[in-house]
Amino acid sequence: MMYGLLLESIQHYIIEKYGRDHWNKILEHVQQKNIVFTTHQIYTDDLVKRIAKGCCHVFNEQKREDDYMLFFGQCFVKFFNHCGYDQIVRLQGRHFRDFLHGIDNLHEMMRYSYPRMVSPSFLVQSEDRYGCVLSYRSKRTGFKNYVAGQLAQCAKMFYDIDIELEILLEELLTTGCNVTFRINFDNSAYCTPLQASVLNNFFDDIEYISNELFFKVFPFSIVFNKDMVVTMTGDRMSKWLDTNDLIGSYIDVRFKLRRPILEFTWESIITHQTVVFELQCANLTPRRHSIASIMTSFKENFLTSKHKLIFRGQMRYIPCWDAIAFLCNPLVGSLDDMRRVGLYINDLNLFDCSRDIVLNGWQYASQLEFSLEQQQDKSKLIEETMEKQEEWRNKSEALLYSMIPRTIAERLKRGEDPVKTCEMFDQVTILFSYIVDFTDICAEASAMQIVKCINAVFTCFDAVVDKYDVFKVETLGDAVYMVAGGVPDRNENHAVNVAGLAIELVEKAASLTDPVSGDNLQLRAGMHTGSVVGGIVGKRMPQYCLFGDTVNTASRMQSYSEPGRIHLSEPCHECLRGKGFTTVFRGTLNVKGKGEMNTYWLAGRDGEKRTKVICELLKTEKAKKMKTQYRYTDVKPFSFFHAKLSSFDNGFDLHGMHNITSSANFSLLQAAAEQDEADHKESKPKAKPKRALKKTNSSSLDAVAENSSDEQSNPRPVFV
Repeated sequence: MMYGLLLESIQHYIIEKYGRDHWNKILEHVQQKNIVFTTHQIYTDDLVKRIAKGCCHVFNEQKREDDYMLFFGQCFVKFFNHCGYDQIVRLQGRHFRDFLHGIDNLHEMMRYSYPRMVSPSFLVQSEDRYGCVLSYRSKRTGFKNYVAGQLAQCAKMFYDIDIELEILLEELLTTGCNVTFRINFDNSAYCTPLQASVLNNFFDDIEYISNELFFKVFPFSIVFNKDMVVTMTGDRMSKWLDTNDLIGSYIDVRFKLRRPILEFTWESIITHQTVVFELQCANLTPRRHSIASIMTSFKENFLTSKHKLIFRGQMRYIPCWDAIAFLCNPLVGSLDDMRRVGLYINDLNLFDCSRDIVLNGWQYASQLEFSLEQQQDKSKLIEETMEKQEEWRNKSEALLYSMIPRTIAERLKRGEDPVKTCEMFDQVTILFSYIVDFTDICAEASAMQIVKCINAVFTCFDAVVDKYDVFKVETLGDAVYMVAGGVPDRNENHAVNVAGLAIELVEKAASLTDPVSGDNLQLRAGMHTGSVVGGIVGKRMPQYCLFGDTVNTASRMQSYSEPGRIHLSEPCHECLRGKGFTTVFRGTLNVKGKGEMNTYWLAGRDGEKRTKVICELLKTEKAKKMKTQYRYTDVKPFSFFHAKLSSFDNGFDLHGMHNITSSANFSLLQAAAEQDEADHKESKPKAKPKRALKKTNSSSLDAVAENSSDEQSNPRPVFV
């Protein structure tokens, strides 16, 4: 677990360097959207590493996760200047080597502000004129580069030196990790230690000091021999605990080594005498107190790990005893802590600051706790507000993206001029669809029925559009639905996407009902591929619109289509060639404003049962229309009628048939139909040979008879 101060530093400098939008993307990637980091709040250790991975995902800088962890360590050192901790670091020592020797002590100072801090352990193993070897032990893994960034930044900011770090050893243990650094720097302040240190002279002459005086100065001290067996304890320790139970027992059994992070052995302690040690009580029997209420409270809390007493101090080897003395004091921060562990103020050492720390801490503890609660409440309120803000922002963006494509909207949000969003697109496929007989529905249905019907249709269509990479351009009031593929995001499969959408729209429309008759609705669709110009139009209600002849041609394809069918232009047919769709040649139509155009029907996807059924239906219709064409070919007495028929070169030209169905010529068609019926009754017509279909390289089915030209070479006039 770690405090939010580390995460606040990362957030501050990422926003400063890359911007808030990138920071929000990182939080979204690590699934911590809208989180607000609080200085004294506890967070999981892996969150920093997940943010580093998020940076690799969001930023395109060709950096590794280790590079960002190094950057995060530097950010932390720069950030804690805002909290005033830089003064503590500056006064840690005159030289950088002094800082390295005192990192653990620095963490101890921070422990009063961050009582739940699980700090690592640092030990200078060896030192020379050109640097030192530093051992880093931690219960966390994956933070070696983070620590390297902290060390480099401290050396630069507070001692104005540049250092070089090299990882000599990295061990992953069950309890954490052990990393050994070689740090190269100008270590001119280092001097070779004397063989007999002046500091050790006091302990060499300790035999001239009585045990009573020694344990009065160090009332909570514990002395143990090479076998790790406790031989003596201080005066206050004997009052607080049953010494008969402690003396003679193994210290590594009765106490748990919290820090430094190393093996609790005689050899390890001898080599770490300059490091602060912390021992936590375990399996100890407290001395019985006379006050029953204190004893009850003590028994309730003593056995829980949260309230077990911790002793902090230094381990020193005493030659005359051939033993190690743990010169320690109980680590308590408030009167409540003392009550829970059964200590009194007069138990604390009179010759150090233990009493002052407890009393001063008690005075400010309530104020600090109240401030902390207020800060947490404010952070929670900010989180809730940001979540609501994010919710409404998503709603507003969804509304914006329904009017304007996402890519165009993002450009406008960045302040780009709307005029610059106008672009020329060489290949775009446009679909127009129309609900057949919608004008009749509007004439007979009520206003609410019309609104509910059109809402049901377009809601259904919108859900289908979201499945394809296309853009819904607009919905017109007369039930026209317009969709474009390949705009504004260019896509090579624009025709394929629009074709798949058109097939599904036709199917979905058949599942909706007419509010008046109750029959299923039918959709008429048309598609065309070509070039367009797209851009934003309007300021009060801006809309992304498409302009060009391609839009008009696609609209004509829809107008000349039939209920339940999808009408294609020849360019659109070419785009679908070999793409898994079956198209059927409809014929040459005289399209208004366009002249004669070769058009096709979109039957469906290759291999589907529905596609085969539609192809058979189109073949049947083609055969009937071809028969009608042959009966009225070269009718010389009716040159006007013959001219109209001659333009109808194939049986799929439905609009050519509409041109000749005027009132003047309708009697001729009716007489021909009666003659056909009479001939059919007199004799059974001979079976006509099946016409082979032309085969092309595409998957389209050209339903044109091979021998149609031969049959028309010597036509026999038919008179009606």
